Order: sequence, then C-alpha cells, then structure tokens
Amino acid sequence: MFIFLDVHPFEKKLDYYQTITCDQCGHFGRYEVFQLSNRMRLFFIPVFTFGKQFIVRTTCCGTVYQLADEVGKAITKGESVTIELEDLTRIESGVAHKVEEVCPHCGYHYAHGANYCPNCGQKL
Repeated sequence: MFIFLDVHPFEKKLDYYQTITCDQCGHFGRYEVFQLSNRMRLFFIPVFTFGKQFIVRTTCCGTVYQLADEVGKAITKGESVTIELEDLTRIESGVAHKVEEVCPHCGYHYAHGANYCPNCGQKL
C-alpha cells in the first residue's frame, strides 16, 4: 500500500486593490495582495495549511512588501481596509522605470527609445 503525502507551496491572489503613489519609484500604481502558505496534501487532496503570510506587490515597479498579519486577515474576511506604510515591511526593492529623455525641439519628457517626439512629432 502506498501513501502519497507531500507539502506544496501555495499562492493565492486576494481580491484587493489600492491605488497608490509608490514611495519607491514615485509613479502611480496599485497594491496587489497575495497570501503565501504551505499545504500538506494526502493523495493530492489538501489536508492542512500552515505558514501563512501576506505579501504586497506594487504594479508600478514590482517592489515586494510583507503585510502585517492582522491587516491581511481583515482583507481575507472581506473587510474594508486601507494599507498604510506602517503595515508594510519591505522585502525586495523593485526595478525603477526606464530613463526619460527630453525632446530638443519642445522640451517634452518621453520614454527612452522613441524615434519621434510624442508631443510635437519632430524626429529625435
């Protein structure tokens, strides 16, 4: 007789979005909240979940934070919550946005790599 028992990491995206101005990169974005945990499975059926933690990722630059447990639990219950900077602990800094350049004709700031100015249409 065989017993199939394993522990598998599990990630669940929670239904929570908060619009922010990122303190890391300064751009507009939003917080996306994930619940990370481990699941013990018996015959591929989840039996026990342990090691829960809540992670927040910004959509603008991808900075990752650990969220306070009480705020994460409130989100899973569907309560109206606003995430404050005090509730977050930075785990990983995100990638800054691309370098902007300035049009020599009109002074407009544009993303690196453009062939024509999006403001005045002149060749760069």
